[in-house]
Amino acid sequence: ASPLVKVIHTLLKVLVYENLDFPGSDVAVLFSPDAEHCQYLCTQHPACLFFSFIRPDCTVDNRHFHCFLKSTPSGQPTVQPCLSQVYQHVDFYGADYRQLFTADYEECQRACTHDPACQFFTFLTDDFTPEKYR
Repeated sequence: ASPLVKVIHTLLKVLVYENLDFPGSDVAVLFSPDAEHCQYLCTQHPACLFFSFIRPDCTVDNRHFHCFLKSTPSGQPTVQPCLSQVYQHVDFYGADYRQLFTADYEECQRACTHDPACQFFTFLTDDFTPEKYR
């Protein structure tokens, strides 16, 4: 392989986040049959630095097969941080994708903030009802 190809391969870092949208920063919206093709479309667009693809089995967004080519000044996607506000006695029912046992809500909040897919969390204490969820 030529030195140019080696440089491109060492600089290209591909990360795939499933079930995570990077809202905004669209430079183009195209139809695509799958995420791999969407990635190809991104490599062919001069301004595209990353993309979001909505799969046909998505249940939270009906824009199936849409490929959103994206760019930001930093070249990195903007990930929404976990909610910083703490709400007492509120359960964000459903949408659970991960369970952790942490010492306190602050540790749970830190874990959420460091997880790009996490937007909010529920921390259950010993007095949470129903008991089967503690």
